[in-house]
Amino acid sequence: MIKVNYLMLLMLLLLYFSFFNVTKHYISSLMILESMVLVLILISLSMVLTLSEGLAIYMWVLTLSVCEAAMGLSLLMSLLKVNSNDYVNSNMFS
Repeated sequence: MIKVNYLMLLMLLLLYFSFFNVTKHYISSLMILESMVLVLILISLSMVLTLSEGLAIYMWVLTLSVCEAAMGLSLLMSLLKVNSNDYVNSNMFS
């Protein structure tokens, strides 16, 4: 089980670095963020199973991931309404 946890942490680290290397589309960065959240859910579930803790950690992570997904989708839809594309533009807010 320890090796699986190290593998999940490695996946989380790789997704973290790939998130900061996405420079073209917002949808790609949102997909990477959702993948990071899925890995965090798996990590919290493995913690619950190995430590015999309650499901509180798992439910908190699951609740926050749903909120993050809803906010990301609403921000993307707002961006699409304003700009009619999802390209990352460095001078968008200036």
